[in-house]
Order: sequence, then C-alpha cells, then structure tokens
Amino acid sequence: MSKEVFASYMEDVQRVQEFYDTFSFSLDKVPSDGGWSAAQCLAHLCDTEIALSMRIRMLLVAENYQFASFDEDAFVSVMPKRDARASVETFATLRRNNLDLLQGLSEAQLSRVGIRPNGEPITLIDYIARMSNHVRAHLEQAVAAAK
Repeated sequence: MSKEVFASYMEDVQRVQEFYDTFSFSLDKVPSDGGWSAAQCLAHLCDTEIALSMRIRMLLVAENYQFASFDEDAFVSVMPKRDARASVETFATLRRNNLDLLQGLSEAQLSRVGIRPNGEPITLIDYIARMSNHVRAHLEQAVAAAK
C-alpha cells in the first residue's frame, strides 16, 4: 500500500507544477463567488505541506500526537497576494524532503496514529494518502478560479 501512496504523493508535485505552467497568466483572478484565487490555493497547498511536514515528524516521536489546527482562511488573509511561484517551489521541496523521510520508515512507523483536530485517529500512511486527495481537491478549486 505504501508504494502506491508514495507514488501518488509525489505525483502531486507534477500536478501542481503542471497547473502552475498552464494557468500562470491568471493566478490572481478572484472567482465571482469571492473564493480563493488560484494563487491563494497554491499558497494554501504550501501552508498545508508545512503543517504536514511537522505533523509527520511529531507522529513519529509522540504517542497519539494531537494535530494542531489552523484557520486556513486566516493564513490566506495574512498575505493575500503571495508569490505563486514561491508557493509551488516550497511545496515541491517540502514534498520531496518528506518523501525521503517517509520511504525510510518501517511499516510500524507508517502505522503510528495521530489525532486529527476533529478527534479522529489516523495512521501516518492514511494521513499521507488523505493529503494527496487534499491537493487534488484544491487544484480543482484553483482551476475553477483561474478560468
């Protein structure tokens, strides 16, 4: 299972880059519903990869690590016009670094459990899979915003 999860996790880097390459001309376009621009979606992906990086490490060293929650809208509003290229590059660098760590873990380590902000327990490998789904969902949101 972990090989498939890791492959999907790394494919996200390519998906994000392809999105950026395709829509770089319209990243700041704000959708009519007032949602996030594509650049803000990319900034969010960067922010969540930062959080994921810490959560991976905390899951490995703390029993039943309680994930800290964060207000994603508040993060986006701190600097609404972040450099999309920097978000993409940071996301890719963190993702590669995380994969390097993850690939060296045992099945027991990948099965360690953390507690999500909603109280739901989740294993490290399931969390990694969920974060790939998260990337795809926000890329769909970004495509809609950029069109």
